Amino acid sequence: MKIAVIIGLFGLFLFSCGGDTDNTGENNDSEMTVDTIDSTGTSLEEETIEVLYSTFEDYCQITSKEQLISEFGEENLIDGESWYAEGTVRLENTILTNPENGQVIKYLWKEDGNTLNFLEASYYIIDEQYAIQGTQIISSECGISTGMSLQDLKEWNGADFNFFGFGWDYEGGIFEDEGSKIAECPIQIKLSFDLEIEIPEEYFEMYSDQVFSTADEIAQGAPVLIILLTYRPADK
Repeated sequence: MKIAVIIGLFGLFLFSCGGDTDNTGENNDSEMTVDTIDSTGTSLEEETIEVLYSTFEDYCQITSKEQLISEFGEENLIDGESWYAEGTVRLENTILTNPENGQVIKYLWKEDGNTLNFLEASYYIIDEQYAIQGTQIISSECGISTGMSLQDLKEWNGADFNFFGFGWDYEGGIFEDEGSKIAECPIQIKLSFDLEIEIPEEYFEMYSDQVFSTADEIAQGAPVLIILLTYRPADK
């Protein structure tokens, strides 16, 4: 058993918002024109290749800030910084708001400021005052998505799993059982309580750094969601 601990659990609060983006289902179609070359090296015709941006994995294809600017333009990007590992690690970031479908994706860069370190998709769109401005459904090709309930995640996984409680820096980290669908998916998952509702008192015990299981009685019906997806190129 191994645990995928997402060091940037509070990075989502630095997301910039362009308005409410509830469940944005449209695709962003970006076109690249390439020359078709015959065996003699002669250019025969131009071929247009469509690049679609809809799933989380689509955005993972962008691996540098230079490429991100080329693909979406500086007018759709906001640079900033994020702090991780309990405020001990600072990373430069760029927030993309896809102009075609409103999807908001955060790119975190390595020390050179250009190479992809990892990227995140948050369920909540948070402004600079940490107020929720909306939500978004970002889906992974694995079959998971932001906003997915704990119960639906368990059903998708096909088995119970353990996870950390909530209200601390490493909340919602999931223990990955070898061979499980969660372990095989290259996307890391962070869980948390639904921030848009008042949490019933019977679930207050889950505000802790203890380990819980989806098989626990207290987890049954708990208002817990996937609130963050993270992709790290070197992880899996």
